Amino acid sequence: MPKIWSSKNFTLLLFFTLIFPLLAACTGGGKDISKRARMRLPTEPPTLDWTLATDNVSKEVIGNLQVGLLGHDENTKVEPMLAESWESSKDLTIHTFKLRKDAVWSDGVPLEAQHFVDSWERALNPATGSEYAYFLFDVKNSEAYQSGKIKDFSEVGVQAIDKHTLKVTLKGPVSYWLHIPTFWVTYPIRKDIVTKHGDRWTSPENMVSIGPYILKERKRDSKIVIAKNEKYFAAKEVSIPEVEFRIVKDDSVAVSLFDTGDLDIVRTLPPTQLKNLATRPEFKKSPYLRLTYFGFNINDETVKDPEIRRALVKAIDREQLVKILHPMVQSTKSWIPLDLDGSDSNVGIATDIEGAKAIWAKLKNPPKKISLWFDQNETYKLVAENLQAQWKKALGVEIELSNQEWKVYLKQLKSKAPSIWRLGWGADYPDPDTFMGMFKCNSGNNLTGFCSKRFDELITKASQIADMSERTKLYTEAQQIFLEKEIAMIPLFQEQSLHLVSQRVEGFKVDLIGDFLFKRLKLK
Repeated sequence: MPKIWSSKNFTLLLFFTLIFPLLAACTGGGKDISKRARMRLPTEPPTLDWTLATDNVSKEVIGNLQVGLLGHDENTKVEPMLAESWESSKDLTIHTFKLRKDAVWSDGVPLEAQHFVDSWERALNPATGSEYAYFLFDVKNSEAYQSGKIKDFSEVGVQAIDKHTLKVTLKGPVSYWLHIPTFWVTYPIRKDIVTKHGDRWTSPENMVSIGPYILKERKRDSKIVIAKNEKYFAAKEVSIPEVEFRIVKDDSVAVSLFDTGDLDIVRTLPPTQLKNLATRPEFKKSPYLRLTYFGFNINDETVKDPEIRRALVKAIDREQLVKILHPMVQSTKSWIPLDLDGSDSNVGIATDIEGAKAIWAKLKNPPKKISLWFDQNETYKLVAENLQAQWKKALGVEIELSNQEWKVYLKQLKSKAPSIWRLGWGADYPDPDTFMGMFKCNSGNNLTGFCSKRFDELITKASQIADMSERTKLYTEAQQIFLEKEIAMIPLFQEQSLHLVSQRVEGFKVDLIGDFLFKRLKLK
């Protein structure tokens, strides 16, 4: 009788017992990961509900799942998307969109104009609490509906003429308005799905997509996997079958995972490694219409006196931040990005340390301690600590730093903002209005407490003018109000878009808004 067991057999069995699970783990459990692109997200997206999303992390995922009436090409020019064509009246107050007849949702339901009406009603409904509702306020009667003055949504200027025709009537001409239907809050929505599944309608088993990918898997604080939507009207143009967004909170860990081949694209790089990373062939740097700022809660007792805020701004040497974060940023004291039409580099409060000291000395009760919040991020930690040191040295004031995880941070800011807090703002469309409009009184993204009737009048008037030189004059006056007079916030620097991109990724290009889409990429 032959032997069926020996020490050699046991050794081989033990080897394969140990090595197979490791091989499976490295290859995704037998899946061909060569067909999956892997990108780092620095934190868990707060939401995948595009009516409620307000942040860049959520946008990374949503922008690959859904599309709108129009889109932006790689040069941020408006292009057809779910609307195959459109017509605008001579006075730019009526826009009529003809929808694609081959557009269907991932569950096979054909796209209808009513899906846009439902989406816009949901965004404008005051019960929804959409912070981006103001994006639709140029639509006739939309603001009145959102404020509750009008109860009947049929009075709002969005109408489904038939299944494939959407008519939008504005309250007045808006020169940049065709960029608005490219933005996620305007994307169509399936009211039946939202009603049926409630808060779980964005779960993988419930969500339906109208864009190039569907939501396949979501593990909180771990990963999100999206898969090609075979029912997408341009599915033939989508090359990458799957994309994995991996949640990696530490910047240095993300770089290490990139180096081991476990990530293909890394955004948000560790500032202390930038000098070395910038020499690598995988390093990509692109112009970016995005600014980082520190906002004031101007109603907070500690900084309620505008002269306190003026002294704090004057005491900042932004060039120190540039040295720390090079080549990530360029300093700015104005709010509209310097390479965007409508900007004015002369606006804003310049560094004046002695002037800051003089103002501080005249204050009757200068604060001894000021609370400053920022989100958990290595870059912003360096910025906060640097400003803490600068303000201590120039004014002798103690800055108490506090940071939270991104989702918690946003929630707390919206509940009650501290004296000073950090946020960034990137262009939602390539027009200065996207920066100026966020500080209007009715903006859900204005957390400063700043509200000026004159400021709002200037921004509204500028939106109705085509001549950019005339618009620039209005924007300059508006910036002077909230940067120099009321001092609602401190522009610090304009960012560059920095990525590490694996050489197996082809077609990678970031536009001025900071976007790239996986539907445009290929894997070698």
